[in-house]
Amino acid sequence: LIMIDINPYLVSDATASGRALTPIPVKDRAFQEEWLQELLFKHPSILPVDHIDEAYVPLVPIGREIASIDNLFVSPSGFITVVETKLWRNPEAHRTVVAQVLEYANVLTTWTYDRLDQAVSSYMGKRIGEPLNIFGAVKRAVRSLDVNEIEFQATVQESLTNGRFALLIVGDRIFPEATQLAGIIQSAPHLQFSMGFVELRCYRLDKGTNWPLVVVPNFVAKTKEITRAVVRVIYEEKKPDVQVDTIGDDKSTLKTNFPVFVASLPSNIRDSFRGYLERWMKAGYTIYWGKVGFSLRIGWKGKLTTIFDAYPYTASIVSERRARQCDLPEETYNKYKDELMKSPMLGSLMAAGRVYENYDGMTEDDVVLLLNATDKLVNELYRMNSPDN
Repeated sequence: LIMIDINPYLVSDATASGRALTPIPVKDRAFQEEWLQELLFKHPSILPVDHIDEAYVPLVPIGREIASIDNLFVSPSGFITVVETKLWRNPEAHRTVVAQVLEYANVLTTWTYDRLDQAVSSYMGKRIGEPLNIFGAVKRAVRSLDVNEIEFQATVQESLTNGRFALLIVGDRIFPEATQLAGIIQSAPHLQFSMGFVELRCYRLDKGTNWPLVVVPNFVAKTKEITRAVVRVIYEEKKPDVQVDTIGDDKSTLKTNFPVFVASLPSNIRDSFRGYLERWMKAGYTIYWGKVGFSLRIGWKGKLTTIFDAYPYTASIVSERRARQCDLPEETYNKYKDELMKSPMLGSLMAAGRVYENYDGMTEDDVVLLLNATDKLVNELYRMNSPDN
């Protein structure tokens, strides 16, 4: 098979004639890395990072050239995305850019939350005249944010400590050299990163003017963390797979686990959590252990989707906004919502659109009701997503 690039075709209406859009040539002076970096900062939704994990979206820009990183983003969940832009005028570029972005990721793992927070505040002060910190930038970008700041900070710190990043290499053309990536990736087996290659094709609507602009992103390749420090390179355009099975130092002590988490809970809800956790693990759902809590995730519509978060003193519900983001079936979600509405306290959370509630604000029955509703929801979604349906 031969892949041929075809320009998008613009049709104004059913009766009008159409025309092919004009691509911006790579040699165009307007198409520079500085221009591309600013475009991504102002329009982060261009980047299809949700194809790696939806926990990384929405992307909130928090800086450029922080730790020499072209573009740095964070999600309201505290997941960090590192972007390196590269225009492929230099034939050697694709051989060095992977090593470069891994070097930046390595540097970030030596940073603390406070250091990153200070760097972001300094950048924001220069850019917008207001020294917003990381959480402040997220709150400004996501107006309906209902995230616990302490847990946000803990998640960001966990990402920094473990190198859990989405690493995106973004350019006008991607030429993956999978056989060359293997040796480079082996130099960083201790990082829990996922890597994506994003090819951006830019088209002018009108010749001779830079705006409006049509940007077409193409997710070319990605690396997925299969287990801790085991990375596979998967080239999605049917090139041979390259698997890297180098095992690095285990940092599992930096994460909590089943018995430690249960012991950290208020004594009156430990048995309830223990029972549901055992059930979910037996069912094969993904339990992602963080520094102090866990996320319950299932495969939904081709992505690993977080349904429930729990920490030593707080837990989450699936808000209507979250259900829309995840494209959950309305009937299935309404059953979940109806269950929660049986509790006046949980019902008030739903009505207010809140996401987290501390256990001290819930009765033991409320916690059991939340766990049971969550269990029914994930069971139904898992059944619907099964190949047999």
